[in-house]
This record gives sequence, C-alpha cells and structure tokens, in this order.
Amino acid sequence: MGNKAVKTPLGMVSSYFFPFASEPVGTHPVYGEKVDMGAAVKGYLSLTTASGDITGDDAMLLYFEQFVSGQVDVETTLSDLEVNAKLYGHSYKAGRETAKGEDSAPNGAYAFIEPILKKDKTLVYRASFFYKTTAMLSAEKQEADTRKSDFNPKMNAVSLRVMKDNADAWRERQEFPTQSEAEAFIDSLAGGTAAYGVTITHIGTGTSDPGEGTTYVTAGQSLAIDFGTKDPTALYDNAVNVTSKLATHKYTVSSIAAAHEIVAVWST
Repeated sequence: MGNKAVKTPLGMVSSYFFPFASEPVGTHPVYGEKVDMGAAVKGYLSLTTASGDITGDDAMLLYFEQFVSGQVDVETTLSDLEVNAKLYGHSYKAGRETAKGEDSAPNGAYAFIEPILKKDKTLVYRASFFYKTTAMLSAEKQEADTRKSDFNPKMNAVSLRVMKDNADAWRERQEFPTQSEAEAFIDSLAGGTAAYGVTITHIGTGTSDPGEGTTYVTAGQSLAIDFGTKDPTALYDNAVNVTSKLATHKYTVSSIAAAHEIVAVWST
C-alpha cells in the first residue's frame, strides 16, 4: 500500500523583505529593518539551472543540474508608495515617490509562511527564507481600469530574482507548530535587530554625508552625519530638536538601538 499521509500547503501568510545592511565575504548578509509587504496573496518560485548529461552506448548514463538563479513572483494586498520605493530603489519623501532612470533595486532577503494541512487536520507552518533577492524593475507594474458593474481589485505584484549569497546558500525552510514560531525563525535568520535604518531628509539648501536616504547601521554602533561647512538651521532626530548637539558641523547618532528619522532644515 502506498503512503496515505497528507501534508498539503493550504495558503500563504506574511510577506517580508529585508534590505541588505552589508554583505560580508564568506557568510550570510547582514540585514536592515524588515519591510512588511502586506497580507500575502501569492508566492510562486521558479528556478533556472545549468544542466548536462553524459551518454554512452546510445543511452543517457547521467543527468545533472545545478542552481543558477530563481524567481519568486509575489502578490500582496498592499499597494504602498513607501514600500514600493524601498523595494525598487526609488526615493520617497513626504508622501511622494520619485522614480528616476538611474534607480537600482537593492538586494535583500525575502520570506513568507505557508500553513500546511496534515491528515489529522492540524496545521504546521512552513517558513521560507531566501537569503539574497532583488526586485526586478522590468516586472514593476501599474495597472488601472475603470470600475464596471463589479469591483476588480488589483493585487500588488513584485517579482524578485533569487541568487546565492556569499555562503553559497539561497534558501532556508523549516516547519513549526505555530505561526509565531515561524515568524520568529524568519526574524532570527534576518539577524533580528542586527541593523537599523537612519533616514536623512533635507529641507532647504544644504548637504550632508551620508546624504538623503536611508543608511543602515549595525546595532550598538554610531553614525556621524557631516554637514560640511553649512550647519542646518534646525536639526531633528525622531522629532526631537537636537540642533544644540551639532559639533564641528557634525551630528552623531550614538549606540544605535532603534530606527532614526533625521530632518535637517536650512532656512536660507
């Protein structure tokens, strides 16, 4: 008698992207803050392989394949400009997304969870984590149709190219009795709070190093922001006025343990 076991994927929950903070040699990447892509609708994986065979005596004696790359086609319920900018490398400021010709999608991990139905009608939760992906700009869509007699909602679609990381790994999967444990597993692979984003925004005419955008800093480390020869008129860190803390044209975010939103204002 054949195996009558039942273990069947029943759906999909959670869809996350973790941008790279750094990519060390010989090991897995260090990731920044989790980007929640919204309620999961679809996650389809297809692979590209290199293959070969050996024939002899008019027959195939050996066939072999190796991983080259993959593609995960993702759909979620969240069409959000800020999330889209983070995935595709566009800029986002004050509710506005700006896409430029030189934009390049950042590398990052992608993860989702599948509830799996067993024969005893219980569920286990299979977490899938792809170590190195990048959103494919060619797959970025914007589709709008007039509303007819029925609603026809559009899911947010993103296609991600899957690659091997510097540890020669491309995917990790494990099953857990609860969704919360699967979520924790994903966070552990992403390094938990390994790095935080420091987002710098300019208002007025001025410069900084690092410039506008998000810089990821390993937890516990510091980031010095250099404003050159022209100090901001006002400087805010997570909405707190820190102008008085400018020293020699620099502001230092010390011992980072959370995300920071830095707003530099030049009034003239």
